[in-house]
Amino acid sequence: MISWDDYWKKYKISKAERWLIRERDKILNTFIDKILSANKKVIEIGCGYGSNITLINETRSDVECYALDNSQASIDLVKERIPNSIIADCRETNFPDNTFDIVYSAGLMEHFEDEKPLLDEWKRILKPNGYMLTFIPAKYSLWQFYQLLHFGKWKHGYEKAYTHKKLLKLFEKNNFEIIEVLGIDPFSINGFFMKLFNISFKPFFKKSCSKSGYTELCIIVKKN
Repeated sequence: MISWDDYWKKYKISKAERWLIRERDKILNTFIDKILSANKKVIEIGCGYGSNITLINETRSDVECYALDNSQASIDLVKERIPNSIIADCRETNFPDNTFDIVYSAGLMEHFEDEKPLLDEWKRILKPNGYMLTFIPAKYSLWQFYQLLHFGKWKHGYEKAYTHKKLLKLFEKNNFEIIEVLGIDPFSINGFFMKLFNISFKPFFKKSCSKSGYTELCIIVKKN
């Protein structure tokens, strides 16, 4: 299993990943726009390379951007672009209650067997009228098949995928108000061809026949 520090030191973005980042950005901006404050505070939890928070920082003058990760290599990279970058455990951020208008993560929650400590902490630092967005792997896709081919030797260790139903149940159980669940890239078909041929194109499949048949699901919630 590779350490996260080693992973981020060697990380390079593929064209398929750049496309996925842009798709996330569209969703994030939709809900950032719903915040009426002239100075919105947005944090990416488990920021990794910081692709999405950097994009927000570059394109919006009404957002104060923050990034958090427990990898020193990640924070060393991101701090050059996002000065408000800190190294911390995502289950204990040390921010005051009700700090952020938007709290989001991408590719993080699936690495934890017990999601409750994460969700409790993110709820604590989220403002009462703010939004929390979580992008996680969906259950039925080529990406999940690719992981199965590793026969349990996945380079990041523990990781899981979610069905639409399981995701709703998890957030309802933890006392969140569900706003919406969205899917990105039906069954990973578009991303598969982008990765295979190292190209980017306008997706020809946009909607899955299954609610759990996407590369990623994004759940948008508010705290009750």
